[in-house]
Amino acid sequence: MAYELFRDFWWLMFPMSFMALGALRAWLNYRARREVISTLRDLAAKGQEPSAALLAQLSR
Repeated sequence: MAYELFRDFWWLMFPMSFMALGALRAWLNYRARREVISTLRDLAAKGQEPSAALLAQLSR
């Protein structure tokens, strides 16, 4: 049963892996953006100006 199911639908591995990789990439981008915003909040609380490189990361 399982072999026949795999034999008939083996090609579904490719779209499912692309969807999983896309979800992982979106989550990693979300984490990076959240960390940049957290750093900007900390700098604002201290009254410091953020660097241009930090602001450039936010606009990517």
